Amino acid sequence: MDRRDAVYKITEIIFKHLGDSANPELVKQMVRELINTVPLGTEAAPIPVSGTGTAPASGQTAIITAFGKSHPGIVAGITGILAEKNVDITDITQTLLGENFAMIVIVNLAEANCSFSELKETLAKKGDELGVGIFSQHEELFQFMHKV
Repeated sequence: MDRRDAVYKITEIIFKHLGDSANPELVKQMVRELINTVPLGTEAAPIPVSGTGTAPASGQTAIITAFGKSHPGIVAGITGILAEKNVDITDITQTLLGENFAMIVIVNLAEANCSFSELKETLAKKGDELGVGIFSQHEELFQFMHKV
């Protein structure tokens, strides 16, 4: 199991056990603590990028995560903004855990028509509208934060 799969599975288990008391910040904190505490290997595994056939240039990949109560329109709301900003989705995974929704999106920013800061702010506002937490970070920061 690679690091991305481990993060996904840990998130799934936490949502399953917390049920209605789960909130995005608590889940994010728990996942970070577990990943940083439990050794998954000696080196941080790179996050695989699929879909385009080649990996984007360094600094052009970002990880977007979304957590919250499940309801129609979450995926459409997030992917609609990515399309509007010309951000290419290179990998996406989502799950429903009872009434809770979790999604991880890996994106290529090379052709984006906005800055990463603007994209991050726009997604966070959309998250507020949708009632879910949306967190965006460059791949390098994501990998650094998840090194064991």
